Amino acid sequence: MKSIFLGIMLIMLFVETKAQKTVHLAVDNIYCIGNGKLAAYFRKADIIQLFGAPYSSPSVLEMILNDTTLKVSSQRETGTAIWTHTIEKGGDKVGTIIDFIDTEKLVLIRKFDFSKQVTFSLSVSSDVTFIPNEKVTKKHGINSAILIELPRGKAIYNDYPMPFRQYLQIASKGTVSISKQSNRIVCEPGKGTLFFIGGPEYPDCIINSQTVFAESTNEILAESKTWWKQFTDRRLDFKKLLPVDLPQREKLLHTIDDVTINLKTQQASEGGVLAGHNYHLGYVRDQYGVSRCLLKLGYIREAKQILNFYWEVWQKQGVIKNAQGLGIDVFHIHENDEVEITGYFILQAFNYLDHSKDEAYLKEIFPMLEWAWNCQTKNLVKSMLPFNGDETYVAGAVLPRYALNDGSAEATLLFITSGNRLIQWVEKNGLWEKEKLKENKLIIESTEDKFRRNFIVDGVLYANNPERIEGLELPQFRHGVCESMEGELCRFFGWTQKNENNRYLCSFCFANKTLGAVKASRFNIQFVSLVPLYIQADLFEAKEIFAMVDKIVTLYNTAGKFPSRPDGNVTVGYDYGLLLYNLTALNHPLSEEIYTKMLSVLDQTGAWVEYYADEKPKGTRYRPWESAINLEAAIEFALNYKQE
Repeated sequence: MKSIFLGIMLIMLFVETKAQKTVHLAVDNIYCIGNGKLAAYFRKADIIQLFGAPYSSPSVLEMILNDTTLKVSSQRETGTAIWTHTIEKGGDKVGTIIDFIDTEKLVLIRKFDFSKQVTFSLSVSSDVTFIPNEKVTKKHGINSAILIELPRGKAIYNDYPMPFRQYLQIASKGTVSISKQSNRIVCEPGKGTLFFIGGPEYPDCIINSQTVFAESTNEILAESKTWWKQFTDRRLDFKKLLPVDLPQREKLLHTIDDVTINLKTQQASEGGVLAGHNYHLGYVRDQYGVSRCLLKLGYIREAKQILNFYWEVWQKQGVIKNAQGLGIDVFHIHENDEVEITGYFILQAFNYLDHSKDEAYLKEIFPMLEWAWNCQTKNLVKSMLPFNGDETYVAGAVLPRYALNDGSAEATLLFITSGNRLIQWVEKNGLWEKEKLKENKLIIESTEDKFRRNFIVDGVLYANNPERIEGLELPQFRHGVCESMEGELCRFFGWTQKNENNRYLCSFCFANKTLGAVKASRFNIQFVSLVPLYIQADLFEAKEIFAMVDKIVTLYNTAGKFPSRPDGNVTVGYDYGLLLYNLTALNHPLSEEIYTKMLSVLDQTGAWVEYYADEKPKGTRYRPWESAINLEAAIEFALNYKQE
């Protein structure tokens, strides 16, 4: 979903694990262990990223097994983010590693028990400073330690700098040692422990280290298990709720647990949720789907924390952008951030209200919701809103970026649906004067009345309408992605300038390249037809929805797949869930088949990914958003399942 042109794109990394009991086999996938402050992404027994606090931080290091002939089988303890890795060589067991993060303190702990020597390479970011830390070795049984200082200004993502220095202490006990000369972690036969202790700043890191070293590692592990049990016990009991004759019932129960841990480990203590290993920020659109899934699972508290994350940012900054920093003040600003995402988080607030009945909280955050409404009204042209520049099908090149200022069916539909909820609630609570209420009702009624003419042609709901920009003077500059497609795609992200053909280019491409005008075109993106039912829009009658969805069903029955564009091969990762959600609501006979297909593309950490190309994973793994939308749809199908 996030723009493929941005920042620190991690080459797709893979993890292989072996299933036991109620855990999944992880093949070619990534997973997260985190406590909202410190987080690590893993593959096999390798650490591929470690960062925090806060969650919006650059990764510090990698810790990779040196011997590629070792076989690693990894399993997650059900209901927890505690992982055990079994290491084998030539069919013989070499030992085990237990990985976990303390639920409060900023420490990742790795417990080793080996019968043979095993080594890891330790690759640390080249711009850090290593500080001599021999004093630590004299206390608490520590045999080696490294203190790492990350410089102020180090980029967390794109070119967004950290505003302060960060510190990380790596320390070892028992049979584990840190070889400073060769950048290796050496695990001798026997039992040992490795600690990764964050700060973020120097005093925090030292105090955290003293606290961790003074405690029993086994007690920290026991406390972590207790905390996770309490968290898992708050989830709705789907063993009782799911029908006993549900197809793949056990797999769905496993997936519910897998996705729950996926969402929780990637939720920052500030409330926002990471968008995956590539994106250490909180994205509005992603968090809408996550919030809905949390509510479906019974985690009302966590859903409220996402809204509160926005509220805290908005009170401080007066705006919400495409993505916000988690624990630091930074915005990731895309094209047209005043639309679409603003509709999503108004809708998110009312989804929360439906489950919580927390009227007082909505009244508290009403100034932010009113701001989000006003942002959209001033972008209406011919009763249409444009696209947000980080829309998934834009970032995935399903919709070309030159169409961003066209009318967007999705953004406009979100405006209508969320606006109706907001205005009804405002009127009920007497929050606007009569004239203001009347004026805004007229705006939404006019937009609603013209929606069909703007976006539906011969029964097809098109994603865009180029008529919005006819005669419109577009802004000279916008913040986002350079449109230059000559030779290799320009990877610039930042301020772009409009050329004589209304194409937006970075300063270099503007001065050196000619980008011609494009022919106005409408694009049929199937996902858009699935939005009305998902967001509970009441603009369409059931027969209209059925007709739109049936076109997708027809393509699926013909081709055996449903790409996001009928002429393409890329499926946005949440399209499975949106289609299933619609089929379930329409009581369509294909729903069970799509439910089965959707479960079949799960990776074996129980996660869905950003995109699928010919049903093979592509883009960011261990995605909260796609996993949340698809799981919500699976649960909805399951709760409505009736055997023929």
